[in-house]
Amino acid sequence: MLTKLEVKRQLVHILVGILIVTLLYFDILDALILFVLTVVGFVLSFLSKKFKIPVISKLLKTFDREKDLKEFPGKGLVFYVFGAFLAVLFFSKEIAMASILILAFGDSVSRLVGPYGYLKHPFHSEKFLEGVIAGTFAATLGAMFFVPFLQAFLASVVAMLLEGVDLEIKNFKVDDNLMIPVVAGGV
Repeated sequence: MLTKLEVKRQLVHILVGILIVTLLYFDILDALILFVLTVVGFVLSFLSKKFKIPVISKLLKTFDREKDLKEFPGKGLVFYVFGAFLAVLFFSKEIAMASILILAFGDSVSRLVGPYGYLKHPFHSEKFLEGVIAGTFAATLGAMFFVPFLQAFLASVVAMLLEGVDLEIKNFKVDDNLMIPVVAGGV
């Protein structure tokens, strides 16, 4: 079931996506800044494993999963920004913004609804189709701000289905915050 931590995480997940898209829309943010933020995120994550950084440490304790605090502090946010960077780098501005909103709304809503489902996800034994359906609906609505309905819907369906795939490259699990915007933009 959902924990208070997971609900907080998903609300922040949505807000970060909206913030990134808003800053992209008004040309305040671009690929270079997202790349720099990604590098800074990796550095802060590495340092956070070794040192207690005042503000960063408090944020990590408030929003990070226990497992990630030990292995890769801030993992979700770092890969979120990295996924946004790749979307902006590879796709037109409208496609990138739609892809980031698919990540923001689809991934969050699927995690909030999924634990209450009954129909097993075809690609993941611990997830449910109800989460995929709810995530697809929310992602489609978000993406439709920048692309037509059919593009938004198809990108959302594929991204939400593939979100349930645990893709590993050389023993490294590819984070869904990285995969979703790239897959959605590609579709």
